[in-house]
Amino acid sequence: MQLDRLLSQLTYEHVQGSQNREITDICYHSGKVKEGSLFVCLEGQHVDGHDYLMDALRGGAAAVVLSAESTVRVEGDILLYTEKFGIRISELLRDWDATVIVAEDTREALAVLSAAFFGHPAEKLYMIGITGTKGKTTTAYLTAAILKEAGYKTGMIGTICIDDGRKTRPATHTTPEAYEIQKYLADMVANGCTVCVMEVSSQGLKMQRVSGIHYKIGMFLNIEPDHIGPGEHASFAEYLFCKSRLMRQCDIGIVNRDDPHTERILQGHTCAVETFSVRHPAVSTAGNIRFSMESGRLFGSFKMCVGGGQFPVRMQLPGVFNVYNALAASAAARHLGVTMEQIQQALYKAQIPGRCENISPSCHYVLLLDYAHNEMSLKNLLEMLRTFAPRRLIVIFGCGGNRSVLRRSKMGETAGHLADLSIITSDNPRWEEPETILDDIEAGIRATGGAYVRIADRSEAVSYAVAQAKEGDILVLAGKGHEGYQEIRGVRYPMSEYELVEDAYRKACGAKGKSRADET
Repeated sequence: MQLDRLLSQLTYEHVQGSQNREITDICYHSGKVKEGSLFVCLEGQHVDGHDYLMDALRGGAAAVVLSAESTVRVEGDILLYTEKFGIRISELLRDWDATVIVAEDTREALAVLSAAFFGHPAEKLYMIGITGTKGKTTTAYLTAAILKEAGYKTGMIGTICIDDGRKTRPATHTTPEAYEIQKYLADMVANGCTVCVMEVSSQGLKMQRVSGIHYKIGMFLNIEPDHIGPGEHASFAEYLFCKSRLMRQCDIGIVNRDDPHTERILQGHTCAVETFSVRHPAVSTAGNIRFSMESGRLFGSFKMCVGGGQFPVRMQLPGVFNVYNALAASAAARHLGVTMEQIQQALYKAQIPGRCENISPSCHYVLLLDYAHNEMSLKNLLEMLRTFAPRRLIVIFGCGGNRSVLRRSKMGETAGHLADLSIITSDNPRWEEPETILDDIEAGIRATGGAYVRIADRSEAVSYAVAQAKEGDILVLAGKGHEGYQEIRGVRYPMSEYELVEDAYRKACGAKGKSRADET
């Protein structure tokens, strides 16, 4: 595509070189630059793309986009400044036939340029964006499941996977970089999708990854203090403001009336607002909420009230928070003409990978896989499971390395107060020593007097838990969820919780291959 066409919707300063040249691809990683690429310099937490400008030129970049914050005019010439160097662009590019563009925000520029490069695919899809501290993944899966039940070919971008309508692939970020988003959307269009359901993280909004995408529906689920600290958000106010941007990028805002911050999320909104609630009058509400434990499985049921009608819903997803997720997903689906019967069928069948996912090999006890990996999510999970009055509530969890140390003791305190037995173990120790992380968790548990066992090897911890399980117990493996690896010193080693449970059950039974079917 011609560079001038790519630049047509971008505000920029043209420094040198021809704008009438063919661009073969857009890159923000110098190692991926090929002949004819447009290289966009992104400034990250640890890496500044401007430092790799020469590498991009050597790789064949035909044009480069620099940040206005990294450039300054001196005597009519532009200097480029980073922590490593300050040099005149004319000197830097003297021997290179490259077009130089300066943009106010290179992250926004990447989004605008990528959308143009892939032919503005978001405009050809019914875009549904979902934001919230908790529940984005579950709500995205539920929404997609309902739409597929109704016959819509639906793509999805989220924490667990990318589904482009032809194949699924593991995701690396909840909301990918703008270039990848636009590529995935273009693939969805090419594969015949008519709808895209997308998790929209606060980081994705802050880092302009979804800039230029206009959503038909934007959902706000909830917000609580989280993701605040170095490399994330400076304060809760900033976190809230970033979440609120979605309400200025959609036609219809479907929002949780019960969240105390909803009014602030809606400040300055440009969308029509529709509410859902469990506690207050709203467009969509839920009543007669009940939960039960049956033959090694947890169920939830409620009456969905909408449009003057009441519709019974039964799900294999426990917890009031999943009632909220179901209300939000159903509200979105109704805007596409989905019937209540289709919604009921899809909600009953839905299971979400690593989100209160029942993987119990036994009919006598419940074994759940869940992604809860901080104090808030672990507390919500364990409090919800206690309402089922299990014989014992057993939790297996750890904490990631190179993350907040305070999180570890707080998670320990939470487990100590709410679980009958805590088994603390490794969870992505990264560059830290696993035993050091367990020391921090243990300090929190010991302060509560709660029963616990410390087993650093996660495989051994799972085997211990399964061997302990008795009829009426609930076991929950928290922290890893859908992840299929254990990250140790920069290497992600394959590790499946599903396989760990299967191996542990075989050991506990003492008979290879014995399964749930043998117990029925």
